[in-house]
Amino acid sequence: MAKKKKKAVPAKSKAAPAAISDKKYIQSGRARSLPLYKCLVNEGWEEDGMADIFVLRKHVNGHISAGIYLVDTFCTGVKSTFYLFNMPENDFNDRIAGALPNPEEIPYELAHNIIYGAVAYAQEYGIEPDPDFRLTQMILEEDTDDIALIELEFGRNGKPALLINPAGDPRADYFLRQLEKYAGPGNYNVVDGRLGDMFEDDFEDEGDDYFAFPEDWKEDDWDEFIDETEPEELIDFPEAALFMYDKIVAAPTKAVELLTSETARVDMKITYDALPNDYSAEELNEAADIIGTIKAATPPAPDVLTNIIKSTGPPDPLLKQTKERLKKDIARWPQNPIFWNYMAMTCRQLGEDEETEKSIRHLHEQFPEYLFGKIMYAEMLLDQGKAEEVLAVFNNQYQLKGVYPHRNTFHITELTAFNSLMADYFYETGDLYMASLYIKMLDQLELPENHSLNLVLLLKINLARVEEMKPVLQEARQSEEKKQELIAQLVG
Repeated sequence: MAKKKKKAVPAKSKAAPAAISDKKYIQSGRARSLPLYKCLVNEGWEEDGMADIFVLRKHVNGHISAGIYLVDTFCTGVKSTFYLFNMPENDFNDRIAGALPNPEEIPYELAHNIIYGAVAYAQEYGIEPDPDFRLTQMILEEDTDDIALIELEFGRNGKPALLINPAGDPRADYFLRQLEKYAGPGNYNVVDGRLGDMFEDDFEDEGDDYFAFPEDWKEDDWDEFIDETEPEELIDFPEAALFMYDKIVAAPTKAVELLTSETARVDMKITYDALPNDYSAEELNEAADIIGTIKAATPPAPDVLTNIIKSTGPPDPLLKQTKERLKKDIARWPQNPIFWNYMAMTCRQLGEDEETEKSIRHLHEQFPEYLFGKIMYAEMLLDQGKAEEVLAVFNNQYQLKGVYPHRNTFHITELTAFNSLMADYFYETGDLYMASLYIKMLDQLELPENHSLNLVLLLKINLARVEEMKPVLQEARQSEEKKQELIAQLVG
């Protein structure tokens, strides 16, 4: 059901504005004045809970502008969205041909109700739409009483049902936190596909607890799970596999002892507010504008819709312009490491490997105390197979407080970046237990909505932990004595 609406206010007539960019054109509301051409949706969206909606408008020149919305009707509302602007219709049709193989044309009113109804449902659980919806909603009609209200069902079987894409979802942790907070334990369902194909029988069987909450299982539950699960099937039950790993694997290495002792004595404050700095307002505004441009040109995490339409191709032309702009910024503010950091990021996206390495080395040499410079340099070492040099970058310390003993306050992005780097380092050096400790610390952090963890890193570490449990499960299946020993460890 769509949100409560207000009556539309007639737009005031204005003189024709000067030529503006496509983004500003849409922001201005002018796209809403274009005639609606057609609306498309994927076949079976009601059953699947995922609606790929295309809202097309036609310019006077016959070209198409469209808002594209990946709408999760089971839980999260507008999960992903972007637009295509002023495109010849044939080019537009070629571009979307693979995305909607059997498109259904629907009335605009239905498309509108699906989108805004899903947004309203998600907001009941504290989940806001993709930030880009602030722009792409300007392609839709205003959400007022002028749009006929259509009663639609949201959620699945009366509850929110979160489906996490196997390819990764940068907002997955945010969704889970909000559901836990607003719906409460047991009042929502989760199908986490990041560790395997889990969208089949398990989701159909509402009584199957093999997915989640293995910490609540009793001896009989584990006995049944062990008897019925082949080792190669563990990938389908990641919660159980990771719980097994955490309960039975211990590695009292020197690194673990150091990390544990440092964690116990570290006294530091984590802030979500900007840290004090000596930069001018002009520098900070320029840096914010630059990183906004870089993020806008960064390909999103793949999903059903954007993986097809936003296919790999030449780098966004804005990146070339951004690189030239950064050169001027660096010349103007040579003592600000942020612009060198962004230069390295831009060169990386442009595929300029030599320029990327040159920028990272310069950043690390000229600003040796800048944390994100240290992290980029350490990542480069890992990519070059020089893991043995990484700890020295951080003064052989395992905690941020150890790297910067004079500081008591750190920003949340500093902590997540550092812990992610350390998890990657220990994974690459074969210390899976240490890597998993850093992953656990990351899982315990309260992240802001616009900040996500490295899902590729989480995936590869968790997959490795699952692999470690396969021989354990195999041994328990072959010996009743070993099985009972394992069960005693798991329920103890």
